[in-house]
Amino acid sequence: MSHPHIVAAFDKELQTLVASIGAMGDFAGTQFVDAVHALLHRELELSQRVVDQDRQLDALRRDLSAAAAGVIARRQPLASDLDEILADFRIVEDLERVGDLAKNIAKRAVAVAGHDFPEDIVASLEQLAEMASSQLKGALAAYAVRDAGHALAVRKQDEEIDRLHTSVFRNIVARMNADQTQVVPFVHLLFCAKNIERVGDHATHIAEAAYLLATGYPPDGERRRLDESSNITGDTFVGEFVLKP
Repeated sequence: MSHPHIVAAFDKELQTLVASIGAMGDFAGTQFVDAVHALLHRELELSQRVVDQDRQLDALRRDLSAAAAGVIARRQPLASDLDEILADFRIVEDLERVGDLAKNIAKRAVAVAGHDFPEDIVASLEQLAEMASSQLKGALAAYAVRDAGHALAVRKQDEEIDRLHTSVFRNIVARMNADQTQVVPFVHLLFCAKNIERVGDHATHIAEAAYLLATGYPPDGERRRLDESSNITGDTFVGEFVLKP
């Protein structure tokens, strides 16, 4: 839980760090949205831009990690102050991972650019990405203002993302059975769907950090993980893929 510090400069450094992390979060979120758009609408220039700009996100991570380490070295914070800076470190790492996932989606956008996908799959992936993007924005907002209630609400949103990802996974695998010529591009879509779901996981980590910073302790209990895609299996018979629920 944040309290005013005797050293005003320390407060200012922490505020600057929070603002910079917020800016990094906005950038990572934009990278993610652009990558999914490039994937689903075959915009190769946009996908390449996402890949190229990942270097900027990596540089931000290095700069913010160095800034946080500098605060620790100069101020030698104790207890809750140290916990806050360590939470900042973790959030920066989560945001870098969001950028990495966006870059991976953008790279796969190039691999599938020559393929048309069923409208229902495109719509469901767009919905999944919108949910993950909204969760990331919500987590960053809760972190910026130390809103414990909002942080818990954002954490809860991950359950719906898990459910939708499972549904999307089932649908894509079933389409593989229906059209063997699309197996390779559909495999790329499966990876992209999982990357989108993982963005939601990183948003959840940020929401949990926001709750910790607001209250001084982590959320009660383990969050429910409802993604069942890893339980979906198939057998191959005479070149035919059979889906098992």
